[in-house]
Amino acid sequence: MSTQDIRTQNIRTKAAMGASALVQLIESNIAEGVWSAGFKLPAERDLEKQFGVSRNTLRKSLKLLQDKGSIIRHVGRGSFVAPPQPDAGAEEPAPTDSLVRRIHGASPAEIMEVRLVIEPAAVELAAVRANAEDFQRIRECLARSETAEDIGDFEHWDGQLHVSIVTASKNSLLIDLYRTMNETRNQPEWLRLKRRSLTPERRRTYQEQHRRIVEALTDRDAQAARLELLDHLLMVRSNLMGPTSS
Repeated sequence: MSTQDIRTQNIRTKAAMGASALVQLIESNIAEGVWSAGFKLPAERDLEKQFGVSRNTLRKSLKLLQDKGSIIRHVGRGSFVAPPQPDAGAEEPAPTDSLVRRIHGASPAEIMEVRLVIEPAAVELAAVRANAEDFQRIRECLARSETAEDIGDFEHWDGQLHVSIVTASKNSLLIDLYRTMNETRNQPEWLRLKRRSLTPERRRTYQEQHRRIVEALTDRDAQAARLELLDHLLMVRSNLMGPTSS
């Protein structure tokens, strides 16, 4: 065997080992719950550097994981951990499983578009149907969001405030859909956008908007609650994604 053949073989062996290590790491992180369903994998360039593999080898590894159902890949958005697969002897996945996968893999822009459709309607229902326990939870989330010390904590309680409002609609289908959507807030892409866009001034504005929404709910003024929430979501979308013509 020539020196060139040995060098080529060593390169291929190193690439194969890097690809194998990459697949094992991702599968291990998923199995141990370190990366939960919907988690966005690191960027391809970061994985290339970490494992010393070529772009072609990396994409073959990701394709293998995709074929096994471990991850979901979206062109232009990245790769995401797929929801757990059913046992081999189990029934075919329900249509809702496919929907959950799509929601977890959706972009922040898509999530915001859906929120603009369903949340104003949900808050109208909440204004009519909320009970004392619902109002207590809503006020608790509002207070916790206002005392949050960092962006991550604020983002959590901001999300819980919106979840508690939708929960007060008493529409179980709407609640399940929204809770699944809210899980995308844990995505690195979403947190990156929030950290980049959430200035102290904007946070104060969001808090003022939250108070007006809760006040309208407390007054059971469905129309005012809808308008306040819609204005809030439009501002959040603009701050996250920039002005839009839609």
